[in-house]
Amino acid sequence: MRRILPAIFLALLVSWGCQKKPAAVVATPAPIPAAEPAAAPPAVTPPVVPTMPAPLEPAPLPKTITSPSNLEIGQKNFIVGNYAQAAKAFEEFLRNNPKARERDQALFQLGLSRALAGDSAREMRQAEAAFRQLIAEFPNSPYRNQAEFILGMQVQIDKLRSDVKEREDRIKKLTEELQTLKEIDLQRRPSRPE
Repeated sequence: MRRILPAIFLALLVSWGCQKKPAAVVATPAPIPAAEPAAAPPAVTPPVVPTMPAPLEPAPLPKTITSPSNLEIGQKNFIVGNYAQAAKAFEEFLRNNPKARERDQALFQLGLSRALAGDSAREMRQAEAAFRQLIAEFPNSPYRNQAEFILGMQVQIDKLRSDVKEREDRIKKLTEELQTLKEIDLQRRPSRPE
């Protein structure tokens, strides 16, 4: 009888859906004293019924990826030092967006890109043209003062270059005159006997 009671208890637990491992119960049955009457089975909690999962929220729609504008491309090229590429992107932006709000910014950055792209006079003339266009079209632009400053500095640079050229020409002329005077002086000196 002692061995039958644990087996009945185990069968009841399994039939009620208890999640206990039968091997653990069979392997280590609780000793029941012979003198005691059979104990009533302990209260068993009802099995946990799986619930339906909450409905999933719909996945967010993928964001539309837009290609960067020519202004953004120009700014990125300008930052990394590709001034010629930046100038092309700014020109393209200005050509395709004649009424854009950022037009003054694009003109300013076009001028800077042209000025930094090369040391040729043609590039500098194009830079000056962009700055002058900015000043003419956008008198209240925050970039106007900077454009005027750059144009003023360019005027001073041009003046200094012309001054340097004039000085070099004068030095060259004085050197030629000095050489002529040396030759005349050598001709006037009496020759020394050898």
